This record gives sequence, C-alpha cells and structure tokens, in this order.
Amino acid sequence: METLTTQLPDILLYALGMAALLTLFLPFSPMTIDMVMLSRDKQIWIYRHRRAFWAVAVLSFLPLLVRAFTGMSDPTWQWVGGGTVVAMAIAFWSGYVPFVMTPPSRQQLLSPEEGDRLLEPDDVVLGFNFGDDIRAYPRDAISRPHFFTDTLGGTSFTVSYCILCNSGVAFKNELNGKPLDLKCITAFNNNIIYQDQNSGNFIQQLDGSVFQGPDVGLALDSEPVVFATWDEWKKLHPDTQLYYAPDITLRDKIVSFMLQIMVPIKKLTARSKPFHRITKDLDARLPAMSLVLGVERNGESCGYPLDGLVDVPVINDTVGGEPVVILYNGDRDVAEVFSRRVNGRVLSFTPSNGSLGIIATDAETGSAWDVTGTAREGEIKGTQLSPLPHFNKLFWFSWALFKPGTRVKVAA
Repeated sequence: METLTTQLPDILLYALGMAALLTLFLPFSPMTIDMVMLSRDKQIWIYRHRRAFWAVAVLSFLPLLVRAFTGMSDPTWQWVGGGTVVAMAIAFWSGYVPFVMTPPSRQQLLSPEEGDRLLEPDDVVLGFNFGDDIRAYPRDAISRPHFFTDTLGGTSFTVSYCILCNSGVAFKNELNGKPLDLKCITAFNNNIIYQDQNSGNFIQQLDGSVFQGPDVGLALDSEPVVFATWDEWKKLHPDTQLYYAPDITLRDKIVSFMLQIMVPIKKLTARSKPFHRITKDLDARLPAMSLVLGVERNGESCGYPLDGLVDVPVINDTVGGEPVVILYNGDRDVAEVFSRRVNGRVLSFTPSNGSLGIIATDAETGSAWDVTGTAREGEIKGTQLSPLPHFNKLFWFSWALFKPGTRVKVAA
C-alpha cells in the first residue's frame, strides 16, 4: 500500500499524459480512427485545441522523465517513461495525418517518353486538362499526400485525391480572392478533411465546401480530373506531361509503403464495404464499392454507374437545370462529363462507333464526337464541349453518403 501511495502521483501524471496523446492520435490516424468514431465537429474541436493537448502531455511526461532519470522514482519508470516516449514519437512520426499527409517537397514535369521509364502502361493516372496544359498525376504517388499543387493555364490548383473514396478533383487555389494553403487534417466518413492554413477554414473534399471557419457555406471552384491508364491517357493526349513527385524523406517512403500494404486500390475495390466505418447506413441502391460518376449542379446531384455505361455509353441528362452528357469509351475505359450547350444550342447525343475514337453523334449538327468532347467530324468539326466539374469513378458509398439526395441514372 505504501509503495502504491508513493507512486500514485507518477501513475496519475502518466495516465494524464497518455490520455492527452491518445486523444490527439486516435482520431487522426488511419490505423486507429475506427476505435473512436468521433463526429466531424469533435474531430475539428480536438484539432483546434491540439496545442493545449500537447502542453498537457509534455507537462505530464517531463517530470516523470526527470524524476526517473535522476533516481527520484522507481527505476521501472525509466523503462515505462522512456519506452512510451519512443513508441509515441514513432506513432506520430509515421501515422499522424497532419504530420504525414504533406505535399512533396520536390516535383518536376516529365515528357511522355520520360514517364514511360517510371510508369507501366496500365498504371492509373489522374488526367487533368486546363487551358493549354495537360497533366497526368500517378494515382499511387498522390495517394499518400492526398494532394499535389500545380499550375495549369496560368491558374494555381490543388489536385486532390482520397484513396478511401477513389475521389479525385482539382480545386482552384483561392477562395474569395484569397490564396489557399491546404493541409490534410483527418478523415471523416472515409473522406479527407483539409484546413486552409491562411484562413482557418475547414473543407470536406467531397463537398468542396467550407463546413467550419470564417467562410462557412462557401465552396471552392473545381475542375474535373479523369481516371485513365497511363497508356490510354497518352493516346488521348499525346502532349501530356507527367507530374513526378517522388517520396524523398524516410518518413514519406515508410508511410507510402504502409498505405500500399494497408489500402491498395485493388484491395479496396474487392471489398463489399468501406475500409473504415461510417456514421450512416450504406445506400443499397448500388453496391457500396461500385464506381460511379458523380455530378452536382445547382443543388441537384446524380450518380451514373460505370457498369451501366458499358451497355449505354452515352447518356443525355439534365442536372440542376444544366443539360449534361456522359460519354464513355469502353475500349479505353475512360468516361467524361460535359455540358450539352454549344453555341447557344443544346445538343442531343446518341452512341456511334467510328474511326478516330468516335463514340457519339449529335442529332442537331450530325457531328461525330470522341470521349474528350471534341467534334472530330461534321458541321462543327473542331468544337470542344465544356467539361463539367464532377467526380470521376468514385466509390458509390461515398457519393451517396455526402450527397444523400442523389439520383441514380443508368439509361439514356
């Protein structure tokens, strides 16, 4: 009893320090996030007060370490305290999202020929075309940092990707005319949350809107990215450049290796449910991990199952008052979404097979179109359809979760 009484202050300090560290770690690590399942608001509250938690941990452990290594307490505390510090340092260093999901410190643009030395033909890339610039971002490379920063057509972008949802999009790096400096914070319902370090805004990737911060309700401007294999993207866009951003530091290499083991995309697509638990029931209209194209316009959303596009590769629709067309090239396994408005007219498309990769013909001009939305033949040859912001080939569960009122359309 006397020994316990003597050690009680040390035990209480240790428990307090561990409670502070675990509160910081558990909701912000892909390895442990399922253990707590906090609401999004609680996660952000903890992050906002992270400095206070760090202070409690340091002020708790420091006296223990000093007492242990100066012989003022039981020698067992040398091992307990020292081992805890080492173990938690490694855990935070390799698994704490705000530390490890950082953009690369070095990147370069490579030609297709240079890219061929780095990628296999069937490696998946996120393709992005804006202004006069065309890029390909390797999906495996962007999976760890969750975003790259790049400039296309004179405009700065954050090219964002969340592997748990297979959701990719490009956000313009400004809001209300102010530049963004995004940082990964944590995941909620299997989707990454960013903080803009300039403004303090918190942004959900699949919403693109500010849910906490001074600009609540505002949304980032976005442009679509397209999932394709490296070989097919090059064929569609011979002038593309490959964005090459290798892992430089030991930490980045370790985290990338861990993610490739824990959540490779092949393992995710083979699952029947999301990798992490979610806060709501799955929408049973489609298999949870099936791929869809998610489109939202003016408050209305619709999901277009990729499986349905195999049989019906051209879909005309209207979303939020915007006439849209979904084009799918089954041979290339590439799908894109465009506005049907061209020169003041709304075009109607039907499937059509032909040379030059033609997959659709419009009824109004008789022109023939490929999957990039370019008229290859006909009255308005050379015309380019306007691409619409959308999520390309993301998992259905995530689209339904963040867009609960979404329609599902599978036929023209």
